[in-house]
Amino acid sequence: MSGIIFFKTANLTGIREFYEGELGLKLWKDQGKCLIFNHGTLKLGFCEGEASETNGIITFVYDSPAEVDARYARLKKIATGKPETSEYYQIYHFWARDFEGRNLEFQYFMQPEQKAQTKAEIAILNPDEAKSKLLLTRMIPQNAVDQLQQTFEVHVNTEPRNLSKAELASHIPQMDALLCLLGDTIDRELLDAAPKLRVVSNYAVGYNNIDIDYAKSKNIAVCNTPGVLTESTADLAWALIMAASRRIVESDKFVRRGEFVGWEPLLFLGQDLHARTLGILGLGRIGEAVGKRATGFGMKILYHSRSEKSPDYEATRVDLETLLKESDILSIHAPLTPETRHLIGKKELAMMKETAVLINTGRGAIVDEKELIKALQEQRIFAAGFDVYEEEPYIPQELLDLENVVLLPHIGSASFATRAAMGTMAADNAIAIIKGEKPKSRIV
Repeated sequence: MSGIIFFKTANLTGIREFYEGELGLKLWKDQGKCLIFNHGTLKLGFCEGEASETNGIITFVYDSPAEVDARYARLKKIATGKPETSEYYQIYHFWARDFEGRNLEFQYFMQPEQKAQTKAEIAILNPDEAKSKLLLTRMIPQNAVDQLQQTFEVHVNTEPRNLSKAELASHIPQMDALLCLLGDTIDRELLDAAPKLRVVSNYAVGYNNIDIDYAKSKNIAVCNTPGVLTESTADLAWALIMAASRRIVESDKFVRRGEFVGWEPLLFLGQDLHARTLGILGLGRIGEAVGKRATGFGMKILYHSRSEKSPDYEATRVDLETLLKESDILSIHAPLTPETRHLIGKKELAMMKETAVLINTGRGAIVDEKELIKALQEQRIFAAGFDVYEEEPYIPQELLDLENVVLLPHIGSASFATRAAMGTMAADNAIAIIKGEKPKSRIV
């Protein structure tokens, strides 16, 4: 059994713009005078009326506190409060309002065995008041943890989830160093809560999760882990290229469902890679490594980058429009900056071939996810492969529903050797700053 919650509205056009555009809900039915959206099992309808109904609460339920935090980050401008835990109701939630004044609630139902998920216990691995204190926001490979304990009293979140912003803020004031992940938002508010903090060591090559300029103004060093994950991430990019181009995931599901009854001439036709054109957006370390692998397929290689590059293989620098129009595979490896946010949007997607495949192992927000979803739904491009998302870990249901997309859980660097090497570098960086030495990789 299923049902629909209906509201009257005096602005049906505005409703569509808000609930489909702002909130990212999927439009289930357009009946002209009524629009029906869905979010998981929730169906939400709005019908045209002379006056808008705004009483009641519309509640959106998520599977983890991290998803609630991700929604808050996107909807902060309409939120009426920050995410918080209600012990009485055993939920983690925040409130917002739509443009007509309806109360919106975004929540996660805490399970009895998961109560601690919104009140993490931070373990002190090696109590030692004589040492500088370091907060490790998530367990990383043991080699790095052992290394950190030689210099720091290590305080660590041992739970298999990211700390909420409130949890970070409650533990950061006494810390001299922070070793964090790309999913941890290190903004002005958090940095202001850390009077003793000397270094933020990011366990990632990217650092768009950190307010770099504000950290610099407070004389807090920021470090990252470039180089060590280049080859593994390039390997993963090629796994996505192959899977999306040749419909590997779709085919695997087909076989597992017991639908394979023999060879068919039109079964799961995909796109060839040999002798095609690979377009690389951002020819840094990873982009260059992806291009090098393409030479084995005899591919023509184009790239768009801020400056001329000199890879050890033949590659031609072109403008963005040429890259989009000529690429059979577009692989994104640019950093996320104000200039690259939504660099690939409606206009740019319209330039691509209908047979093109878009791969993103760079940063999710470089692509306007909503516009890409529309292009995939309308088959204006052939397929896509993602390892990163615009509002990670939140993934729009529309994207999950698509068959011509391969979705991975941000595993570009997820090999045993690479994650251990990243840990060593992140630990080295934090230790060097505390000792007054030059770290291996310092951003500011």
